[in-house]
Amino acid sequence: MGVIINKSRLSAKITHDKVKLDLLARGWMPLDAAEEQPFDIILDVGIHDDVRLFQTIQVKSWNSLKTCSRPDAIEPVSLGGKTRNSYYYYDQCIDWIATVKENEDRVVYWDRDTYQRKTSTQLKKTTPLHFPTNDDIYDYVKPQQIVACSTVQHNYSLESFMVEDGDIEVLN
Repeated sequence: MGVIINKSRLSAKITHDKVKLDLLARGWMPLDAAEEQPFDIILDVGIHDDVRLFQTIQVKSWNSLKTCSRPDAIEPVSLGGKTRNSYYYYDQCIDWIATVKENEDRVVYWDRDTYQRKTSTQLKKTTPLHFPTNDDIYDYVKPQQIVACSTVQHNYSLESFMVEDGDIEVLN
């Protein structure tokens, strides 16, 4: 007897993991967001102008591709309870929506300016954008920056640098 698993949850997990693998292949280290966040993945995109920046990604399956958390907003919180909140990912400042394109098995992305408040049909007809690649990856040993050096040779000894008051004596 097998484990009973909801097909929708399994499909969502597969899509989520494919997006994460695609991000890894592009040189990023994706982090899963906490439960109940309006986004699924967080990317640390490094420090720019002395500020650490992050990008957020909402992952959707191709069949449930949407730009709103609950477009119909009819899902109650509990039996007889109030209707769950609905919001657009655009209004939550989610940077990207990602999915795995049906029948092609490739991950596609739309940024916030592109997906805005489009319907599922409109978004599927919108050309996906190229997601950036992290070019700052390196092999096992981090490369060292080479600092330009003067080629002028000096005949200073170690003792000459140890003279008090910053006076440099050249000892012959």
